[in-house]
Amino acid sequence: MRVLLTLQYLGTRYAGWQSQTNATAIQDVVEAALAKMFGTPVRIEGAGRTDAGVHARGQRTHADLPFAIEPRGFRQGINNLLPHDIRVTKIEPVADDFHCRFAAKSKSYVYRIWNDEIADVFADQTHAHVPQPLDAARMHGAAQVLAGHHDFAAFTVISPEVSSTERTITSIDVIHEGNAIAITVTADGFLRYMVRRIAGSLIEIGRGKLAPDAIWTEARWTAPAKGLTLWEVNY
Repeated sequence: MRVLLTLQYLGTRYAGWQSQTNATAIQDVVEAALAKMFGTPVRIEGAGRTDAGVHARGQRTHADLPFAIEPRGFRQGINNLLPHDIRVTKIEPVADDFHCRFAAKSKSYVYRIWNDEIADVFADQTHAHVPQPLDAARMHGAAQVLAGHHDFAAFTVISPEVSSTERTITSIDVIHEGNAIAITVTADGFLRYMVRRIAGSLIEIGRGKLAPDAIWTEARWTAPAKGLTLWEVNY
């Protein structure tokens, strides 16, 4: 029985989503809980490989269960076994050939900034702190040149382990509410550090330190991981 799980997690204590040999990852913790629940190893596959310190509101993962179980009881049981900073919010049966990563049509990430002279303790884990005033309207205007199909090689690592660095951003918005600024990016796929590099450049533009038309040529700032959240995976 293949199921699709929706998860929320705070990535602060973890070395990212993907299982590792020398550190604790989200995948490790969820698989350990599933093994305890079903009495046998259960492998999961994630829709997005979030990095260390990155959070998720709508991560998706599929798993092949050894036997059928009622979703509500499954959700309650797995959450009782998971630590406080990881939660399964939804469980759906899917076809046996469904793959949560390959079937995804788009993903949305939100990069959140606490823009005030004094950091907020309640936003500390999920927002990057920028004490200098930011011009959110200037940031939003500059971001619009990134929308569409482009080569985003400037916004990832020097030697990305992918066949192509071209991606399509369907929307990118910068919204200012109170002391918080949210950069929301939806695309057909993302490169490693792509949103954090975009956020880093937009922060410099918002501070008036970078010209808006230099966003493609000066993409050399990587915003802190704690501000980034995998918001949604769309099928």
